[in-house]
Amino acid sequence: MKNIAAVMVTLMLLPCAFAEDYARERKMMVDTQVMSRGIKDRKILDAIGKTERHKFVPDGMGEYAYEDISLPVGDDEAVPPAYFTALIAKMAGFKGDERVLIIGVEAGYQAAVFSGLAREIYCVDVSEKLAAGAEKRLGTLGYGNIKIRAGNLQAGWIERAPFHVIIITNPMEYVPKNVVDQVMMNGKVIMPMREFWGKKLIVMTKVPGDKGGYEMVATLVGPASGEKPSGFPKKELNKDEGSKWVTGKGSKWMKKNK
Repeated sequence: MKNIAAVMVTLMLLPCAFAEDYARERKMMVDTQVMSRGIKDRKILDAIGKTERHKFVPDGMGEYAYEDISLPVGDDEAVPPAYFTALIAKMAGFKGDERVLIIGVEAGYQAAVFSGLAREIYCVDVSEKLAAGAEKRLGTLGYGNIKIRAGNLQAGWIERAPFHVIIITNPMEYVPKNVVDQVMMNGKVIMPMREFWGKKLIVMTKVPGDKGGYEMVATLVGPASGEKPSGFPKKELNKDEGSKWVTGKGSKWMKKNK
């Protein structure tokens, strides 16, 4: 009977042990991937540390959730690295009362992080599947200040405009005028740049222009090196040379060698 009781106690404690493991992994992720790269804002660090990234990745990829890589979620989209998300938050300069538009919801990870830093988060995604999945996931996890819909990315969300910050998760050749029009004066549009493997960010601030118009003042920020695993060699290795992670051709994430 004592043996049976001991087994039962062990089984009851297993979920707690797993939860503690993930908490330690999140702390390590914050310390080694975010703080070590110069992001010191305690609000951002807390938001990253509280967001359970393993709940935003596909089944079977949970063991990689806290590694310094992007993870695919389908439709050529991915959950971005924690550092990349933290860098966007830093550039956004959240004070807590902002209305934010995210164009490209992916799995909802960035929306979850930003929901603890801003007042309202609105997300648009062209994929009905991704939008519905993110909405269900975020609702289940109790995020109450995030709204999601499927639609044309270039249309933004005019009914909820103006926005303090608009975040475009995928590089575009240009920022659509409809999107720029939905940013309030002195607001920001933040977008990764396609030209850089390390995913540098371009931060555009809307400022008053001549004759009552506006101008977009751009700043290039980077390198946002969180796109690669920690310690990834400067010269990319192929599978035969023993690389653990390789670049998917045309993709925005790293994928694991088989």
